[in-house]
Amino acid sequence: MIVKADGTPIGKIRAALYTRVSTERQSQEGYSLEAQHDQLIAYTNDNKMQIFKIYTDPGVSAKNLKRPGVQELIRDLKAGMFDCVIVHKLDRLTRNISDLYGLVELVNEKNVKLISLSEQIDTSNPMGRMFVYLLGIFAQMFRENLGEEVTKGMKKRAEKGLHNITVDLYGYERQDNGDLIVKEEEAKWVRWMFERYAAGDGSPKIAKSLNRQGIRRNKGSKWDHSKVMLSLGNKHYCGQVHNKFKKDDEAIVRQGTHEPIIDPELFNRVQVIMERKREGLISQNSYDYVFGGIVKCAKCGYTYTGLTDKRTPSHARHYACGGKARAGICDQGGISEKKLANLIFKTTFAKGEEYTRKHVPSKQNDEEAEIRKAIRESEARRERWQMAYGDGNMPYEDFSKRMQAEMLMITEIEKKLSTIPKQVVSHLSSEAAVKMINDMKENWDLFEQRTKKDIMQSIFQRIVIRKDGDIWRIDEIVWA
Repeated sequence: MIVKADGTPIGKIRAALYTRVSTERQSQEGYSLEAQHDQLIAYTNDNKMQIFKIYTDPGVSAKNLKRPGVQELIRDLKAGMFDCVIVHKLDRLTRNISDLYGLVELVNEKNVKLISLSEQIDTSNPMGRMFVYLLGIFAQMFRENLGEEVTKGMKKRAEKGLHNITVDLYGYERQDNGDLIVKEEEAKWVRWMFERYAAGDGSPKIAKSLNRQGIRRNKGSKWDHSKVMLSLGNKHYCGQVHNKFKKDDEAIVRQGTHEPIIDPELFNRVQVIMERKREGLISQNSYDYVFGGIVKCAKCGYTYTGLTDKRTPSHARHYACGGKARAGICDQGGISEKKLANLIFKTTFAKGEEYTRKHVPSKQNDEEAEIRKAIRESEARRERWQMAYGDGNMPYEDFSKRMQAEMLMITEIEKKLSTIPKQVVSHLSSEAAVKMINDMKENWDLFEQRTKKDIMQSIFQRIVIRKDGDIWRIDEIVWA
């Protein structure tokens, strides 16, 4: 519509009319398309408007906006083709409160009036704008309630062992009924990822190898470090479902109804390796260096770094003190990998039981156990208070004070919990670790580097070495 400088219109208002009925029966017995059409035409004539176009959707439900007529109306609205939209009743446009609010927002954005004859709504006047405001409140309530209901439904599914995946998970095809069916062509690469990681390959190396071989993720995207790590931690692959709906919620883990791709033993082994890498207890360096990351200098505390002497035909490997090589603060010399392995074999055979008694951490941390017990007791108290308040047996003021004091207490003890060093959990007992090392001594030179590192880094958390004159010795061994 063309307007003057003061905003008054020049010429007639261009009106878009919209009509809809959902079934043939409605068109015959209800307020038919013809009746809607006649009423809208009469309104435009009475108000001296120019009809731009009549949009209609005969026999179509208003559950959403996926209708040819209303989609065409929206396209022309965005293009600024008319000045107002007129309907017989708002539910002709949509019965979905969220969709309706979105339409009203679009109408306001384009400075177009929305007129509903039955509700006597005109968004160009104060009452019409008040309606839009109220509509926004109801739309917000609708969205929040819908979110809560969806979460409730997802929790019930999770508790029954049913997944909440809404798109295809690599290795599976999601059926129309929600079932996950193994896609063997993808599943073999899922198994390959787990096997390579368990064998020592890092996630970047796995991603690069997949991309080089032309293996792509869903929708053709390439693999990277983060996508590989997400796959390796996904419990769906070992036949479980895992859901956590809020940050502070306890995760719901159940045995799923779908077929697993990964054996639980392999899955758990990969999780242990991932956790130990996160804690810095396994070297993430190349498998060229069997003792990378776990050998420390007794004098300066720095880690010994693996090096290769490429001047020798065998490319002999040795380890140099980081405090000497990088920081220049230590005088400890280097040690060859072969000599270091023999030193470990000799020491564990002679002093295995001594190191077992001295260095293996206790399985129970008393302080941590007490804190976790206090947290559990607090949760139980809060649950009882909530039930009492809900049943009307506790005044709100009393309930509020107790909950506030309890949460302050929980905050403090959780801070204290975070300061307690984490214990390293091993799948080997210290006695078994000593026996394993000694049993392997005779065949050590026959193993590949990868196998040697797997063994050493799964058994040892830290080996502290010292050189006195020409003699090397081990000051401390900490089992993994």
